[in-house]
Amino acid sequence: MKSKIFYTLFFLFALTSVVTAVEPEISTFSITREGKALVPILVPQEAGEKTQAAAENLQVYLEKITGATFEISNDLKQPGIIVTPREYLKSTLFPHTTEAHVEWNEREDYSIATFNQGMLVVGKTELGVEHAVWDLLYQLGYRQYFPGEHWEIIPQIQDLELKLAIQASPDYHSRRIWYGYGAWDHGEEPLKDWNRKNRLGAAIQLNTGHAYGRIITAKQAEFDAHPEYKALLDGKRTQSKQAKFCISNAGLRQLVIEYAHEYFEEKPDADTISMDPSDGGNWCECEDCQRMGSVSDRALILANEVARAINKDTERERFVGMYAYNYHSPPPTIEVDPHVIISVATSFLRGGYTLDQLLQGWADKGAKLGIRDYYSVSTWDRDQPAKTRGSKLLWLQEKIPHYYAAGARFSSAESGESWGTTGLGHYFAARMLWDVTEADRLDEITDEFLTNCFGSASETMRLFYDQLNGSRPHLIREDQIARMYRLLQQAMTETDDQQVEARLNDLLLYTRFADLYGQYSEASGDARQAAFEKMIRHSYRARHAKLMHIKALYRDIDSRDRNIEIPEEAKWSVPEDRNPWKSSEPFSDEELQAYLEEGIERYQPVELDFEPMDYSEELVSAAPLQLSGETLASNWSFRGTLEAYTQTTRPQEEIEFGLTGGLIKHYRDRGNIKVELWKIGGASDTGESETLIATDRSVPPEGVTHTVTMRADEPGLYKLKFTDGGDMSRVEWRQEMPFTIQASLENPPQYNLRMNHYFYVPRGTKVIGFLGGDTGKIVDPDGKTVFVMEDKKTSFYSVPVGLGQDGKLWSIRSATKSFRLMTVPPYLAGSADQLLLPEEVLKRDQ
Repeated sequence: MKSKIFYTLFFLFALTSVVTAVEPEISTFSITREGKALVPILVPQEAGEKTQAAAENLQVYLEKITGATFEISNDLKQPGIIVTPREYLKSTLFPHTTEAHVEWNEREDYSIATFNQGMLVVGKTELGVEHAVWDLLYQLGYRQYFPGEHWEIIPQIQDLELKLAIQASPDYHSRRIWYGYGAWDHGEEPLKDWNRKNRLGAAIQLNTGHAYGRIITAKQAEFDAHPEYKALLDGKRTQSKQAKFCISNAGLRQLVIEYAHEYFEEKPDADTISMDPSDGGNWCECEDCQRMGSVSDRALILANEVARAINKDTERERFVGMYAYNYHSPPPTIEVDPHVIISVATSFLRGGYTLDQLLQGWADKGAKLGIRDYYSVSTWDRDQPAKTRGSKLLWLQEKIPHYYAAGARFSSAESGESWGTTGLGHYFAARMLWDVTEADRLDEITDEFLTNCFGSASETMRLFYDQLNGSRPHLIREDQIARMYRLLQQAMTETDDQQVEARLNDLLLYTRFADLYGQYSEASGDARQAAFEKMIRHSYRARHAKLMHIKALYRDIDSRDRNIEIPEEAKWSVPEDRNPWKSSEPFSDEELQAYLEEGIERYQPVELDFEPMDYSEELVSAAPLQLSGETLASNWSFRGTLEAYTQTTRPQEEIEFGLTGGLIKHYRDRGNIKVELWKIGGASDTGESETLIATDRSVPPEGVTHTVTMRADEPGLYKLKFTDGGDMSRVEWRQEMPFTIQASLENPPQYNLRMNHYFYVPRGTKVIGFLGGDTGKIVDPDGKTVFVMEDKKTSFYSVPVGLGQDGKLWSIRSATKSFRLMTVPPYLAGSADQLLLPEEVLKRDQ
């Protein structure tokens, strides 16, 4: 960092406040010289505690940055740095107003300006003052990239001069990144601190959580006296404490309004109340509710009535929050009250709508829009490198401005303490949520992060963070971990800066966690239990690094993996002094070195002659590409498990196929085949991105083909999961509906025997890279065999794509399940009409 800084930052500036009635000219302001403060920090006597705290934060960090000692004074008649809400500045340049009369969507606004004899750091409210202070420090080079002191960057500037003219207002009025399962004791305050320093927060605290259960609890006596207020299901009123309401009942609606009034009486400073329904289905089946319209209409009718009631005869605007999620995600047919804010969920959608269609549909009915996003969900990604959605920097760069352009002004993103792989994404998202044009600075922000945090090792750590970037394709897990260990080892030889070394050690602990989690996930039997315990012990002991979400890992995994268990004395809630799995012993240098050497010895990097490509799992029909070819396969044999994707286009569409079990005669005592139909993107009470729709166990292992019919309740993408007892089974697909199998490194094909399949080579593809061997051959669109795998060991291979051979179907013949595609979409089908492809491929190639 240079010892002297001179900023010239000309932003669009409309001067909102000055000390005198004469508007001064923006000019350079000298703050320190040779490590001595030239002016004090000035705070009006009347200012509140939050303003005083903001001034004290400025004092602390200016002293750390410059080495000078700063005084805080209430005497505003002298030159200095004035830190104040706007209401305490007496000026003729703007109407005098109190904080209580600031419009809700201006509460976070602030201005920073330098003059010859002073600087103004002014917020329209105390919240704006807090944001202004942290932005001023940001302009000086201060950064808090991740929570905790290791990721704090404090520049050193002895001679500080500034020339600033900033007027700032957030693009998103609410900007929340929060932890699923919540923060544990070690992480709660650091997260709050990171939020403040990166200007996350809200002009209004938007409440959108499931509310019906809370209302029932608060009004239990009334619900007990009026069972008709709850949903009618199968002719009976439900007794559930999370019941849906009988919204057509006028008494119920009046009771909810009464609850809302009482809520604001108890919380007079609250801006919003949630009217989001309880999770899941079980909506009222009475005739009056059916006549009210769709589930979305019914939920909105109640929200609208509450919104009108809480804004009647009051000067203060208040709002009702509600998700567009699950059963009430489809757009309504009625208008949305201006005081209802709809936060559209990016997952768990119903009705066959795309996210953009939902945003547009609700906006067309007048809704103020928010986004309910998912940057990390432990059940989906387990904090693994490049697996969290928030680690996909290009995805964030696209989506946050896109949602804003679609009308979203509120953002709430579920994530986790997964700062190891999601940290840079969290920081980048925070910048964009305040100012969406920061999306254009992704490369600059990344470069600055690497330089600030790793100094002379920044280029090596750029390669390390490439391994954490979910926007980049990655090879097998072993290659990824191998490279992470080796890059950390290289970086450690490139620096002697203790702060950099501390960050590298934190990232080594994260890499060790990812290593141990992989060992656990691949182990079986007693080894699996031992590997799980080892992973949990390490993650808890490393929790202060805040790079993996130990609270979620500790609380959740054993409930989903029946092959492991946590003893009662070691449960996550048992305190450390009585818990044999918990230890806060610091890691010694010898331990850290041993982890590094062990990891390097265990894993070897893979060298390829092609660059893998990454494709989404958002699948759509390949029909618009008008691909053609003879049918190569209409049945698939498997032992154990087979998973395939299909897609329906009509409500209540039937999915019919033939199923034969017991193809190996002497294993016919292993039970019926289990078939599960899962809705992809459907709602779930427990966090998964898939919802079980139907199960069939009708087919015995007797070598006879049976017809199975399953019903999809709504149009969309589905997954069929077939499981037998190892006796070998066969699926016969009998309709034009898609039947697509995944063939990626992470999700290899699961069929048995040798199979023939098509795969699609997108336009512009130069090489087909794949994992294969043992048997099979690749055939180009002209029917020419271009690669034979007979007698080749299982390894990585490539085939060039000839001129005019892209944008067409290729095929793999007589392939075993070791075949996996790496540069083209990893999806296989027996015919062109059975093929599903990633949505982004269709958009690009149509």
